[in-house]
Amino acid sequence: MHFWRRSILAFMAGVIAVLMIPQFCFSQQDSKRRMITLTVATSGRAPVGTQQKWIQMLQDVGADRVSSRTDISEPEIDEVETASVTMIQVTGLIYGRKLHLPGGSFTINDKAGIRALLKRLRDDGAKVGLAEKKAFGLTAEQLVGLHETLSEKVEFNTAGEKAGDVVRKIAGQTGLPFEFDAAARAAISGEEKVVDEVNGISVGTALATVLRPLGLVLEPQRRQGEKLTMRVIDSRSSQENWPIGWPIQRVPVQVVPRLFDTLPMEIRGFPMKTALDAIQKRAEIPFYYDQNSMAREGIELDKVKVNLSSKKISLMAATSKLLRQSKPQLWEEVRVDENGTPFLWITTRR
Repeated sequence: MHFWRRSILAFMAGVIAVLMIPQFCFSQQDSKRRMITLTVATSGRAPVGTQQKWIQMLQDVGADRVSSRTDISEPEIDEVETASVTMIQVTGLIYGRKLHLPGGSFTINDKAGIRALLKRLRDDGAKVGLAEKKAFGLTAEQLVGLHETLSEKVEFNTAGEKAGDVVRKIAGQTGLPFEFDAAARAAISGEEKVVDEVNGISVGTALATVLRPLGLVLEPQRRQGEKLTMRVIDSRSSQENWPIGWPIQRVPVQVVPRLFDTLPMEIRGFPMKTALDAIQKRAEIPFYYDQNSMAREGIELDKVKVNLSSKKISLMAATSKLLRQSKPQLWEEVRVDENGTPFLWITTRR
């Protein structure tokens, strides 16, 4: 399954949309009450009596006040902050058989649609309520804010530590609310140890990496009118989750130049893990392994013997040749964490 790839595409679209915004944030629910006024006008082409029928219907769509005017030329929305309340002023234009509002056009029979729109505005405000939602139900700006929050570095050693302790410590570092489903609670209460050393990696990528061998994923979720919550859930019940790293935006040699250093190499009958550890040390970047997919395929790196003989080969090419000697074959991909720190992701899936 490639759920994380859909997350990437949605996220990158969000990044492009907000590159020029000086400060990013993901809005939590505002404690200030919101009041909604709905004002409508009728275009000259509407049948006689249309505006009166609409005004009667709109009395029951959830607005605090409904009124009519004659000088509205197009749908508009304005949000005004006062000391105790946020006023959301919505103006709409009745044209033909539809009421055109910011956020949609509705027939007179679509009371439920208008009610849903106004509830969205009351719950989330105009900026969030009308914005296009990207991955995880977040706006582009909220996604970038979350990305920045998850960019803080892990600054403690993780390899060999209890997975549950590591997960709780990293989660606490984010300052975000976390929820754990039953499978997650059971998994992090066990004795399983963390295999990967994620010290120095951003908390988003680190959490996703530590959770995966437990069969868990990190799924940001924000329901309408509620705070953003980081859910840790069974991977089988997730439709979209925070990925283990992001695609690189430059050619690999520019991102990880040490991986393209060349040297003579002679490997005969060594365990694959031993050979890869030596290359990792020379390349000076982390290698992270898709423990879940390798376990499903029965691949044990310490038991796979590899051979390689070359008078001159790059570390990247050597890694590729070694990984292809497993059955099924393993594949590598250069990725970066939320800070742009590169690592090599090794998995059974091409």
